[in-house]
Amino acid sequence: MIRLDLPREPLWLDLPHGVRLLVRPLDTATDAAARATAVTDLRERGQTAPPAAAKESWRAGQTKDALARALGQLTILDWSGVLLADGSPAPVTAESVALLMAIPKIATAFLRQIYAPLDRLAAEGEGCGAVSDGTSVAAPVIVASAGAADATAADAAHT
Repeated sequence: MIRLDLPREPLWLDLPHGVRLLVRPLDTATDAAARATAVTDLRERGQTAPPAAAKESWRAGQTKDALARALGQLTILDWSGVLLADGSPAPVTAESVALLMAIPKIATAFLRQIYAPLDRLAAEGEGCGAVSDGTSVAAPVIVASAGAADATAADAAHT
C-alpha cells in the first residue's frame, strides 16, 4: 500500500545557518526537469576530472552540485536568512540560488528535505511483500535455503 498524501502547497524548509526556503513541492515533472538540467549543466561545464583514483567521487560531487542548483532554481519561491555581501536581503535569482547551493551544508540539507516526502512515500511501499499477480512476483530470493529451484527470472538476469 501507498498513501497519496504528498504536499500540494508550497512549504518552508528550515536549513542550517538560519536559512529558510519556501519551495514548491517536488513532483515527477520537476524532478525530471531538474535531472535533465543537471545533465546538461555537467556537459556544458566540461570540467576535467581528477586522477582516476578520485574520479567516481569527483563525478558524484559534481552531480550533487548540479542537481541541487537545478532543483533550487525550479522549486525555491522565496527565502529568508539569505543576504548579499552588503547585508541586504538577496533576491531569489538563478545566480543567488547557485551561490546558496555552493554551500555544502545548505545543499545537503536542501536535497534531504526536498526529497523527504517522496522518501517517506517510498518507505511505506517497502513494507509490501511479493504478490503473485503483481510486478513484484520476481522479487529476489531472500532465504538462502530456498535453493536454485526457487530462483526467479530477476535472479537469472543478474547472473
